[in-house]
Amino acid sequence: MRNEKILIVEDERIIALDLQRRLERFGYPEPILAATGDEALRRVEEHHPDIILMDIMLSGGIDGVDAAKVVKERFGIPVIFLTAYSDEKTLSRAKEAEPFGYILKPFKEKELYTTIDIALYKFNVDQALKRQEHWLSAILHSIEDGIIATGKDGKIQFMNPVAENITGWKENEATERTLGMVFQLYYGPDETAVSFPNLLTDGEESPFVFKNCLLKNRAGATIHTEGSLAAIRDRDGKLDGQVLAFRDTTEMRRMSETISYQASHDTLTGLINRDEFSEQLRRTIGLAKESDGENAFIFLDIDQFKVVNDLCGHTAGDELLLKTTTVIKSVVRSSDLSARLGGDEFGILLTGASISQATEIAQRLQSRLRETKLIWDKHVFNITTSIGIVMINGNDQDIHDVFAAADDACYIAKDAGGNKIKVYNVEENLFTKRRGEMQWISRLTKALEEDRFQLFFQPIEPINSSNSGMKKCELLIRMIDQEGNTIMPADFIPAAERYNLMPAVDRWVVQNAFKAYKLLSDELGQDRNPFFFTINLSGAFLADETSLDFLVYEFQEYGVPPSSFCFEVTETEAISNMKTASHFINELKKIGSTFALDDFGSGFSSFNYLKLLPVDYLKIDGMFVKDMDTDPVNRAMVEAINSMGKVMRIKTIAEFVGNEGILRELEQIGVDYAQGYFFGKPTPIKMLHPTAFG
Repeated sequence: MRNEKILIVEDERIIALDLQRRLERFGYPEPILAATGDEALRRVEEHHPDIILMDIMLSGGIDGVDAAKVVKERFGIPVIFLTAYSDEKTLSRAKEAEPFGYILKPFKEKELYTTIDIALYKFNVDQALKRQEHWLSAILHSIEDGIIATGKDGKIQFMNPVAENITGWKENEATERTLGMVFQLYYGPDETAVSFPNLLTDGEESPFVFKNCLLKNRAGATIHTEGSLAAIRDRDGKLDGQVLAFRDTTEMRRMSETISYQASHDTLTGLINRDEFSEQLRRTIGLAKESDGENAFIFLDIDQFKVVNDLCGHTAGDELLLKTTTVIKSVVRSSDLSARLGGDEFGILLTGASISQATEIAQRLQSRLRETKLIWDKHVFNITTSIGIVMINGNDQDIHDVFAAADDACYIAKDAGGNKIKVYNVEENLFTKRRGEMQWISRLTKALEEDRFQLFFQPIEPINSSNSGMKKCELLIRMIDQEGNTIMPADFIPAAERYNLMPAVDRWVVQNAFKAYKLLSDELGQDRNPFFFTINLSGAFLADETSLDFLVYEFQEYGVPPSSFCFEVTETEAISNMKTASHFINELKKIGSTFALDDFGSGFSSFNYLKLLPVDYLKIDGMFVKDMDTDPVNRAMVEAINSMGKVMRIKTIAEFVGNEGILRELEQIGVDYAQGYFFGKPTPIKMLHPTAFG
């Protein structure tokens, strides 16, 4: 039984009734009848038939052809003409209505049934194609990428609104023009013109991809862009045109450059910061091993900085730092690199400098600084400094050795009363004594041997959504001294980093974190364990070739799921060891672990670097978060970092959330997770579930 409604338009009633009878015999419901064109249009509005059988020669105001045209335009219902006329004139008029069939009277029942069946099928196919075209058109007009398509002749046939906005060309103006006329692309500092390959003739299978290019649009504006040009092929695989997909990366590039500059430079002085300086120093050490040239590292510490801060406040301290910066810039050579390393410490990297040259520059720095006084209220301060000098000459040095030596030299200069210069000499008794005083190596080693460390946890809470019962928390380490006192990480981690003990510390954390998770699973059940631990890993651990195998082995040894652990690496350490970090992250992600980039915003913060690191979370540095509810600049930084994370589909975590005001700002911005004292201070891990830990 068919359910399609049919309208018969026939002015001879006998023929109409005969058609009605035949169609009922075919299984169709009783067809609707109309005798004139006007009546047919009324019946269409009343009954909305699925198909119309239309006689051409009708009595009345309009004939069948005119009525069919109205039906097509207003209702889009398929029409089959039934007529005794087949002359050229009638056929020509009939074509104007675009009928789905044309049957000559007299006709056979089978012919009628087949024509109706094919017409309905063709109509349904056409409707499906039109719906698909509408969907595709809606998609192409709503996506954020610009789309330009050409035909086989290379002439433009389609542009979506984004492409129109970026290029400055309207689709109707660009039609029949080539891509090169509408999309003028340039590359490099000299703005070399980029020529698109002709995929229609070159036979190239792979898309043509372009990045970091400039587009000069119709209005003369220069736009940073990236995209690809690919061939369009028909069902048989034959070339049918080309499609260009591209996006405006100007704002993203500007944001990346701004964040990169802010993250690599000290906000107060404008000098590069410790992270950027460390990278430059690392390069210099590497080059020194390949050549015979000498370089020097000057480490400068302001002697009375704490006195100025305590007596006059931090604003006066900032003024002291700015005066020191001005003198440094006026003394060092244009080829030298100056940085604020943190607090009252400055670093100067002298390339191609001997000991005597480095000493001379250090002496001039001290002399000029002594001549520069800080006057604040009723207080007058002479600016004196302690300076340590380390030569970088291709010996077996690494960045940790150089910083440690510079720190030792500066410490000895300050310990001698300040306003002194000391050149590092490993064989000198003072340095031997200094290293002997550094008892952290033995303290840390003994603590590792005696298992005198303890894990703490701090919760990481979702801001805008539920985490389905999962309890995220960061694991933190504390050291217990021989008297049972708790030592904070800030006291022993720098020493562990300086003396390359971090890999051993990290291994202790990993093993005890896995052990804690297993105890929780034993108590709660593996499938009902809701905890998700994040573990910090140092750059030295990443650089250790055995670390990856160690982690894989420990996962197997404790039988804990890798998907329940996220490993945090600092932005600076990850970028400093980019190749190693990328390999390390990719290998652990293969078995299910996730990764977070810690302290994001405090280091390099380059969008280009971030694209190379397959991390799952960005932890926004707490220095931006802790007062973002009162500092609009820090709030803007948090928002910019979060926006970058969203673009790259990376979840964001804000550290140092200390009050409800900060939480509200983070919620408004759209940050995913928050961590800080507002949710809970670090707590011994056994408090997660006292029963599980005995």
